[in-house]
Amino acid sequence: MSDAENFLRDLKAKTGEEMGLTQWYCYDQAAVSSHAATSGDDGPIHNDPDYCKANTPFGGTIVQGSLLLSTFTRMAKSLVWPEGEMVFRLSYGFNKVRIIQPVKTGQMFRARFRLKHSEPKGVKAALVTLDASFEAEGSQGAVLAAEWLVYLQFSS
Repeated sequence: MSDAENFLRDLKAKTGEEMGLTQWYCYDQAAVSSHAATSGDDGPIHNDPDYCKANTPFGGTIVQGSLLLSTFTRMAKSLVWPEGEMVFRLSYGFNKVRIIQPVKTGQMFRARFRLKHSEPKGVKAALVTLDASFEAEGSQGAVLAAEWLVYLQFSS
């Protein structure tokens, strides 16, 4: 059997299981402002604490949804995968994303990943669907939920 076939066999046995719970992360105002400068998402809800205190229920600025989504890539490094000679992995996109509650600038958050589905993608690759979510300190339940597709390429 190839690495990809062995990997998929082992992975299918984990369908429905949690594959990782990350450490806590936090974005400060400098990181939010830097992302605003590169993404163009520079509205006052992200960059003007005084405006937010006066005009929003958040009490301060909030992290951009696009910055949170990009954090999944960093956090996915903590996933526990079955054995296999993986050559590379890449984000294949999202089937669904819901931002349920904003993450406030300075608020601690972490990701939880659960295996939803896996299938072969050609002879040496797999397409994995993860239920990925963020939870934040001081918030009930998930603050962001996504169905994330990950492409995995193997040597054989």
